[in-house]
Amino acid sequence: MKTKKFFALLLALAMLLALAACGNASADTNETNTNTGAKRKLVVANWQSYATDSDYGAAHFAELYDCEVEHYFLSSIPELLSVLENGGVGQIDVVCINPLYLQQYLNAGVLDTIDTSALENYNNLREDFRTIDEVKDENGNIIGVPWVWGTTSLFYNADVITDEITSWSTLWNPQYAGKVAFENEYDAAIRTAAMYTGEDPRNPDTDTVRTALTDLKSNVKTYWTSHDDFVKAYTSGEVVIGNVWGSIATELKNEGFNIQYIHPEEGTVGWCDYWCIVRDSANKDLAMKWIDYCTGEYFQNSMATAGAQAYSPVNTVVTEALSDEARASLWLYPEAPANVNLALPLTDEQLTAWTSLWDEVKAAK
Repeated sequence: MKTKKFFALLLALAMLLALAACGNASADTNETNTNTGAKRKLVVANWQSYATDSDYGAAHFAELYDCEVEHYFLSSIPELLSVLENGGVGQIDVVCINPLYLQQYLNAGVLDTIDTSALENYNNLREDFRTIDEVKDENGNIIGVPWVWGTTSLFYNADVITDEITSWSTLWNPQYAGKVAFENEYDAAIRTAAMYTGEDPRNPDTDTVRTALTDLKSNVKTYWTSHDDFVKAYTSGEVVIGNVWGSIATELKNEGFNIQYIHPEEGTVGWCDYWCIVRDSANKDLAMKWIDYCTGEYFQNSMATAGAQAYSPVNTVVTEALSDEARASLWLYPEAPANVNLALPLTDEQLTAWTSLWDEVKAAK
């Protein structure tokens, strides 16, 4: 495993060196041929096939601002940090990071602050996402701007379950013994159990949560770990209720399955990705335009109406303007969930306690 990680990092660094060579060549061209109109290049680190490499993303931005946009596709968030710490600063301009890792990047000294007053769309973004402490430095300066989000929430097969479902407590109902699909992921599991028991999802009583998750075991058919795991269990009829990513529910709905996906009255588990600007970027002004573009109405609407590749917009103006059909396809109809418990960093003590708790639950007879 260590060998694989070493070679993955070696490959990433090789790609970075090639990127640096291209960047230096462009810089030289711009400096020595200022009258040729050579285009500036913005380097964006993001996941492949994740909105920005679509026609409405980088291609349209490049056309608008007469520049080039080059993607550095991520293999993992920790890998990206290693790349930035080993030569990526000054080469990559803007990066997509989950708040689970934002403070780690900040402490590593690879991020710059963002003047949100210069962003035209900032105040239209969901307030509960843009104001969390994890996107601020110790002086309260913003280091990350939200641009896309989603949930891990409750699904059920409406061909089998005809009752209205409104609460996480349904998963614990004995009538669904052996029919529940539950994600094999400690964070979502513990936050879900906390909401069910009325505990604080950020800091629940671990004994209460452990008991609830242990009680749920008799209902669980599978602890799924991947997209394919879940789809196989659902389409075969093995499971009829449980928790799942909103994107999988959307995919199955588009394929004709009568899956329903709700945000329970106790709240739902959420995630959100943020744009951050890398320290010493030579293109900070262009990076700011990129962030404003990706949170603006054209991009956000295009992303929200991209069919099977659609994601929920963070721009509330866009969300409110979507058709009922578009909002329903994103599970935002009649309205977006208000009580979203984002996956946020844990202390070392919490991380140890939560992972141990989840391992104990799964091992229990």
